Amino acid sequence: MAENNFSTDYTDLRLIHSSRYGNSRVFTASFNGKKVIVKALKEEYANDAACKASLKQEYETTSMLENKYIRKALDYVTIEGYGDCIIFEYVEGKSLAEHVRVGTLSEKQVKSILAEVCDGLYYMHRNGVVHCNLSPENIMVTANDCRARLIDIGVPETKQDADRELLIKEMEFVAPEIIKGEEIDPRADVYSIGKIMEFMGERNISKQFGAVATHCTQFSREQRFDSISDVRSAISKGHNVVKLVIIAVVAIVVAILAFVYVPKIKANVEKERAQRLFVEFDRQVETIQGQLPELCKKYELKSLNETIAVDWSEDSLKLVEELMQYLAMDDYKAKAMQAIESQREGIESYRQSNFDRLLLDEFQTTTDSIAVVMRSALQDPTEARLLEEAKKWYGQGE
Repeated sequence: MAENNFSTDYTDLRLIHSSRYGNSRVFTASFNGKKVIVKALKEEYANDAACKASLKQEYETTSMLENKYIRKALDYVTIEGYGDCIIFEYVEGKSLAEHVRVGTLSEKQVKSILAEVCDGLYYMHRNGVVHCNLSPENIMVTANDCRARLIDIGVPETKQDADRELLIKEMEFVAPEIIKGEEIDPRADVYSIGKIMEFMGERNISKQFGAVATHCTQFSREQRFDSISDVRSAISKGHNVVKLVIIAVVAIVVAILAFVYVPKIKANVEKERAQRLFVEFDRQVETIQGQLPELCKKYELKSLNETIAVDWSEDSLKLVEELMQYLAMDDYKAKAMQAIESQREGIESYRQSNFDRLLLDEFQTTTDSIAVVMRSALQDPTEARLLEEAKKWYGQGE
């Protein structure tokens, strides 16, 4: 690992995520022909001592964990233009959140993934590590065999000036004791996995773990499961008869209350779902907007002979795939299409600026007699005026 010198081993960095309320950004990169993940600080935090220390701590914690359900931390390097970076293995697949949004998992797969998450957490807890940041976004599901992989271990990053209402939703899977800054133990992860079960139940992915989730998400940690292995047993085998009787009684009481208050409850649930969908869509659009600099660089105009309009069908199809679920909703279709169109307009605007620069350079340096006369006749030789004359000259040249 290079501490004083810039590493040149990692190339073709492409932004895939920038934390809304935190200080980090995530890229894919190439290393010896293989794909890896690079986690770096945002530019405004790159020299912040506390942020750098937190990033280093995340690497040191993750690098000592060797478990098939935990993403490996491979190295800690300094990359020119990006600062200190953690290098993680690349996991081919999608997050649990993405699978839940499109409903691609069966009940059996959900149960298996939750059990594997518990196994990964059990290994961490046995080694004195609490995840602290467990959420559907931080559980990867591998593409080839549908296995769980835990990522982004550590207390969530937050900015003090963030919008409080949206921030609370952003941290809905985080245990209350973490938010309050209290001492943390493995029961914080018990709370988070319970919230994940609730998240899936609300979206009709799997409602078979409702009682387990309720036990996990008690505000007081003393009232939760004592350990993640207890959660694992509850997921695999279910509660004993006494617990089932208690749950049945509670269910009857809840049913009576629901009968009385069902209109209000439904309204609140729909409102919360709409708000969460808005946050998810906004995050997706923000990620897409963050890809524009890389796309501009990819489609940079190299010659005056090229057209300003660009054929970027390959990348536009990728954006359509990323926004597919929103294109199917009337409330979001126009906004989703606008996000895709904005990418194209941004690329063509960048290519126009490339064209103007190339044309201006050509006009200023050419020995063409018409260009020489036009330049000599200029009374106000600013760059803007030069460009205006260059466009006239180029039109004659055509």
